[in-house]
Amino acid sequence: MSQIAGLRAEYKGDVATVTTGQPRCEMSPGFRDHPVLPRRRSGSIRDRKIDVPGLDRQDGPFRILLVDDAPVNLAVCSRLLGRMGCEVHPATTGESAVAMFREGCPEAVYDMVLMDMNMPGMNGLETSRAIREIEAGLPAEHPYRGRAIPILILTSYNPGDAMEEFRRAGVNDFLYKPFQPEVVKEVLSKWIPIPA
Repeated sequence: MSQIAGLRAEYKGDVATVTTGQPRCEMSPGFRDHPVLPRRRSGSIRDRKIDVPGLDRQDGPFRILLVDDAPVNLAVCSRLLGRMGCEVHPATTGESAVAMFREGCPEAVYDMVLMDMNMPGMNGLETSRAIREIEAGLPAEHPYRGRAIPILILTSYNPGDAMEEFRRAGVNDFLYKPFQPEVVKEVLSKWIPIPA
């Protein structure tokens, strides 16, 4: 049994039952108090590898700096990215992400940054600007100067008219919550560098 943010999940064989821990829960029509999530019998579907074009051509693991203040989002996204063969380095604040990026810069540790938009302290825009400022201060021969690290914002809403503000902050693309494996795969493929 596991418990996160007031939710409780019990696993019995091939079925996971998620409850709120409350005797009765008000939900929208069509939802049940105790949703049952089936698993495939030939092994857990959430552990199956997802092939992403381009990742198999990398010299080493594709390393992603994943930034989100919500533990559930970090866990879900980390697991999905792990199934795609990525090495995930989690951060829970914009400030810690900037520090991790700065620390990893000499060796160009990260291949991509995926970051939540709304976080306490530095939000996704502020963190993106700070990462781009670090890149701008690197020597001309540094890999990040030749090809800036892709920064993708994780969000549950369409930025619409604010898109230009995101671009000015150095954001390359968006991944929308809830995470759909095929969409994540498609967006990642777009930003994986193809070796010369």
